Formats: sequence, C-alpha cells, structure tokens
Amino acid sequence: MQDSYRELYISESQEYLGNISKCLVKLEGNPADSASLNEIFRCVHTLKGMSATMGYEKLTHLSHEMEDLLDALRNKRKKLTSEIIDTLFAAVDIIEELFSEIKANQPSKVDIQAISRDLKSFLGKEDAEEIALEEKLSAPGLESRDFSETDIKKFNQAKDKGYSIFKIKITLAKDCVMKEARAFLVITNLRKLGEIMKSSPEMENLKEGKFDFSFAVILSSKENQSVVQQELSGISEIEEVIVNPVDLPDKLKEAVKASTAGSQVSQAVPQYIKKIQSMRIPVERLDKIMNLMGELAIAKIRLMQVVQTYKIEPLEEVSFALDRLISALQDEVMQTRLLPVAYILDAFPRVVRDLARKQNKEVDFEIAGSEIELDRVVLDEISDPLLHLVRNAIDHGIESPEERKKQKKNPRGKIVIQVNRQRGQISIEVVDDGQGIDFSAVSKLAVSKGLISEEEVLVLDEKKILELISLPGFSTSKIITDISGRGVGLDVVKSKIEALGGRVTFETKKNAGSRFILTLPLTLAIIKAMLVKVSEEIFAIPLMSIRETIKINSDELKRLQNFEVIKVRDEVIPIIRLDKELGVAISASAEEGSDKRISLVIVEYGKRALGLVVTQVMGEQDIAVKPLGSLVKRTKGIAGATILGDGRVALILDIMSLK
Repeated sequence: MQDSYRELYISESQEYLGNISKCLVKLEGNPADSASLNEIFRCVHTLKGMSATMGYEKLTHLSHEMEDLLDALRNKRKKLTSEIIDTLFAAVDIIEELFSEIKANQPSKVDIQAISRDLKSFLGKEDAEEIALEEKLSAPGLESRDFSETDIKKFNQAKDKGYSIFKIKITLAKDCVMKEARAFLVITNLRKLGEIMKSSPEMENLKEGKFDFSFAVILSSKENQSVVQQELSGISEIEEVIVNPVDLPDKLKEAVKASTAGSQVSQAVPQYIKKIQSMRIPVERLDKIMNLMGELAIAKIRLMQVVQTYKIEPLEEVSFALDRLISALQDEVMQTRLLPVAYILDAFPRVVRDLARKQNKEVDFEIAGSEIELDRVVLDEISDPLLHLVRNAIDHGIESPEERKKQKKNPRGKIVIQVNRQRGQISIEVVDDGQGIDFSAVSKLAVSKGLISEEEVLVLDEKKILELISLPGFSTSKIITDISGRGVGLDVVKSKIEALGGRVTFETKKNAGSRFILTLPLTLAIIKAMLVKVSEEIFAIPLMSIRETIKINSDELKRLQNFEVIKVRDEVIPIIRLDKELGVAISASAEEGSDKRISLVIVEYGKRALGLVVTQVMGEQDIAVKPLGSLVKRTKGIAGATILGDGRVALILDIMSLK
C-alpha cells in the first residue's frame, strides 16, 4: 500500500472520528437530536467503507458493529440510553488506538472482542432478524444500505424480465499466486452466464489485485443456482464458492417505487464530472512556500530602496507594481496558513465530558467564536495550554453539585471558551463559574515554600498571584490524579504563550469564577512592524503593539518614584530608554544631537501603556520573522529577528518583557 493512500486515509478518517465525538456529546445532551444521530451514522458508515477498501479488518468490523446499533437507534427499534452512549464513546476510543497503530505502521495488537460484544449486547432478537434481512444482499461490503436507487432499479428490471439474482461469494486458496488473474477468470466465466450488477471490492480493484483472498458479486442470470455453482466450482485455486438467491427486502422495493413515481415522464439529469474544489497540501510544503515568500518580501524591500535611493525612473513604475503584486501574493499565502480555531476546539466537548464524569461533576461547556482563523503554527502550540486551563477549571474551579447547591448556585457548572479578534491579535478566554482562586490557600502555600514573605502577602495583587501560581511545581491540589496535582499546569501555559509572543492575564472572584485570557499574534511568519533606530542599531516593533509615535521636548519628561514618566492627554505613561534597557552604546553622532526633540513610540499591552525613547522612527514595513537560536531567544526584550532590504539584521522587540 502506498504511503500517500495511507496518509490520505488517516487524514480523512480523523476528521470523521472528530465529527463522531462532537455529535455524540450533542446527542448525550439531547437524545432527541436526530440530526446528530444521522450525522454519526453517516460518518461511521463512510469510515467502514474506507477501512474495508484499505484492508483494515478490525476497523471495518468495529465500525460495522457500531453501524448496526446506530441503525437500530435511527429506526426507533432501540431507545438511546446513557449505557449506549458510553459504549459508543468506548468504541471511538478503541478506533483511536487502532489509528495510532496505523500511523506507526505497525501490526495491530488492539483487542476489539470486548467492545464488539458490548455493542452487540444492545441488540435483541428482533434487531438481529432485522439486520439479517438488511444483510441479505451481503458478503463483504454488499449490504442493502450500500445500494443506490439506480442499483435497486436494475434489480427490479431484471426481476421483471424473469432473471434470477444471485449473491456469490468466492474465496481463493491461500497459496494462490496471482489472485488478480484468478479473479479475472471468475469474472469472465460469470459474464457468460449473465450480467454482473455489482462487486465488492469494485471491479477496478479486483483487476489490480487490491483485495484479500475473498470477494463478492451480485449476478443476474437466466440460469439456475446449480448451473452457476457448477460453472465456478471447475476453476482451480478456488477454496470455496457460495451461491445464494437474493430477493430485495420489501421496504427497499417500496422506497424505490416512491422515489420513482412520475419518473417515466421525466428524463434523468445527466451526471457531469465534478470539478476539484479543494485539495490537501502537506504542511511542510506550506512552510517552504512561506519561507520563500519571506525571502521574496525582503528582496522586494531591497529593490524599492535601490530605486528610491538612485531615483531610477524607468524602474519606479515596475517596482510599485511589483510591490502591489507581492503584497497581494503575501496575503494569499498567509490565508493558506490560517485555520479556524475549531480545528483544535472541536475535540474539547469530549474532553470536558470525560473529565467531569471522572470528578463526579456536572459541567456545561460552550465554545464561541471557533470560526475565527489563526496561524496553524500558533494553533499547534496552544492546544496544550488550553487543555491545561480547561482541566484546571474542572478540577480546581467547578465545585461538586452538592457544594454548588449549598451556595445556591446551579448544580451544573459552566465553562466557556470565547475567541475574539482584535487589532491584529487573537484573544482566547477560558471562563468558569466555579469557586475562583483561593487567595489565602495560594499565599499560605507560597509562604511555606519560601516563595514570598509574610509581609508581602499583605500586598498580594493579581499580577503577583499569577507569577506565583505559574511557577514550576506550584500546585494547591492535595491529591495527585491524572488531571492535576502534579505541579504541571500554569507554568506550561505561561511559558508556551510567551514563547509565541503572547501573554496570559487573569481575573478571579471568590465563589464567582475565574477568567484566563490568552492574547496571541495572528501569525508568526510575516508581520507589519515599525522600524526604529536606537543609536546606530535598528529594531522592529510589531505595529499591532503601537498606539502612536510622537516627538517631545526633553523638559516634558518628569521623574516619579525613580521612574521617568510623561503626561499624554491626561494619562501618565512610564518611559523606558531603549539604549539603556538593551545595552546599546550611544554613538558620537547621537550624543551630538542629544539636545534635539526626543522621538517617543507609545506601545500598549492590555490596559497599560509604555513610552519607548528611540533615536529615530524610520517607518512602517512588512518583515519576515526569523527564529533565534536557543542562546539568544531567551534574552529579555527580544522576540526574534528579521533581515532588512540592505541585508542587515534587525532584532524584533518583545514589548511585554519590557514592562
């Protein structure tokens, strides 16, 4: 089997499996939700067909068992219960394990007998008879639910002409050397007896040998059963031939009659070949395109600078057109990297459901704004931090139903993930209506660990609390479980989000809940930035962090408690001199012009503002962000680097670490 087919199968199957889990959570909350039930059935049915084509027998068998139970639920032969939901969730987990083996390309060791037995246990005798009727057309992959209206019409037409319809299952000998040639011989002999109406697998796969040692066909013929049996039994290297007459179940005949009413007076709509609307591209290729786009942006900037410096008029018009086209191309390439946040959040309802059950808590979960798109690199990195926050909300935040009743709260807790887009940034809030963060428990534990003195506890504010609870190993959980209490959590959240150039803030109120806010850049590849000079060095400041740039007189700067500040429109803003903060040596030319007006870049993060003193504001520019090595990337105030049009390297400032 080619790896490309296997990768495509895994990719598509994971989408179906995610959809099944999401719909199961909906169905558990609303058993009357027939749309979710039908969607689950559709996904399982498709998964079964794909797995059968790929030859994954365990997956085919398990999805088939799920399909039988779901079909009984759809037809109201069974009533949905919590036990059935639990069993279907357990089956999804087993399928996940089977996928893990397929991804690792290793032989399957997962046992499906227990879950298969559990699924069958919900089907009574009458259900088994109904399934037997449904599978009268069977043999692997040939069930009545797999037949289209066109197939059933052909069966009816053959019956009307006096033809018999046979289901034939052929099993080749295990030592058969060329099974595709043997299958071709069987097909050739059958065509002498009548018309092959359907086969499993499809005829193309039979010709190419893409099947196990057995296959099945539906044959319409004027010959009787014994003649068909005798014709095939004479072929060598065939282990077994089973020929059974087939009659369509009455309910299928009725369905066809209803669907074909009036069809004699209307012509069939021609089926045209569908145009390709979308395609899958490996992530590595997208990353390579993005890197080339960054290099192209750098070359564009350099060309623009050369044209402007040397005033090459013939090239001016071309360079401006090139600038416009490359900017448009850059936007399109950026769009290919964006994915909706739902890509990672769709799995969270199942996570919340399972964790809440383990904790014997009742939790409602909502997601708002999941359609907002984010760079796929950022998405990859934030799934773990978000999972930690949700786990903490269930374990530390949401109280038990009994405790919530005592506090006159709804016995069912609530967790909401709210995604918002604002000024080139994404804000993701994880909100719960639990007990909030216990200041006294945090402060006592911090004092006992020697992280803070008893005097400092008296002036403990929210910022200090976040610094404490996000320290590695800090945990207020008294019991170590698979959910929390291992000292892993907010330190992971804080470090990962800050590594992405984002920040973590939180709000909490006792017995009212907590709100954790993650603020992230939309993308990590190409961003708009303001280039500034500090002495002779050039730095880039992300444009989304800048409020305004102004020029002030030196006497406008004031000192307040050992800090320089300036008053701008009735707001007092602290000042940072970047040359001192970043250790940049002042050049002689900069010192000569020190009596001139001061250039100030006012940046903001959250509700706070900060003034950065620079030597010169050079202007706005698109920059390609380049990662820094491990020795440099932890340097305070530096988030990355970029290459300028003249080939020089400019460091990108990390505003949040300059506070």
